[in-house]
Amino acid sequence: MGAALLKTPEKVKEILTALVQNVLIPVTCKIRVLPDLEKTIELVKIIEATGVAAIGVHGRFQSQRSSEPAHYDRIKHVAEVVKIPVIAKLD
Repeated sequence: MGAALLKTPEKVKEILTALVQNVLIPVTCKIRVLPDLEKTIELVKIIEATGVAAIGVHGRFQSQRSSEPAHYDRIKHVAEVVKIPVIAKLD
């Protein structure tokens, strides 16, 4: 379950860095937002530093289901702090 990696940013960094360095195609990463906005921002900055081409952001917490409203404001914050493209998962 990829969402479990949200709790281990160093492991995310290790995996993405290895992928970026060892494949010939662009690497992207998709995450869910965290309940703590600052932790989400820290995580996306770590992800960006690995060299990924883009980041997808699912606007719900790991515990939330599709019937619950997404946190669009958090996706906006992510897009404002990184220089790579941000792909928003809105449904």
